[in-house]
This record gives sequence, C-alpha cells and structure tokens, in this order.
Amino acid sequence: MQIHTKEHYDVMEAFEYTFGRKPHYMRMDKEPKDQWARGFVYQNAETDALFKAFRHGVAYGKLAYQE
Repeated sequence: MQIHTKEHYDVMEAFEYTFGRKPHYMRMDKEPKDQWARGFVYQNAETDALFKAFRHGVAYGKLAYQE
C-alpha cells in the first residue's frame, strides 16, 4: 500500500476510529509526513507498531478477497 494515497488515509481513519477511542484509547500523534516514507507514522512506538499490523491485516484481507 502506497503512502499519501486515498487508500492509506482510509486505513489510517479506520485504525484511528478503532483504537483512538475508549476502551482502547491510544496516542494518535503523527510524525511529520516526510517521516512516513521511512516507516514512521505515529510518534508513539506501540501505536505505530499496532498500525503496521493493522495495515498488514488490511493487505491480507484484500489478497484473500481476490482469491
């Protein structure tokens, strides 16, 4: 999934909706957009790792749906 695309922003929105509110509330402070290409989207390391796992799940779901 390419960064700075509508798909990327849609996945970020779904992630923030799921984990950015109670009872899962996590910090959603973002890194500057120039850092995103280096693999860092969220400033909090735990949030960033969870987002990467979430993104992989979305990619796997797309692949499974195609088959």
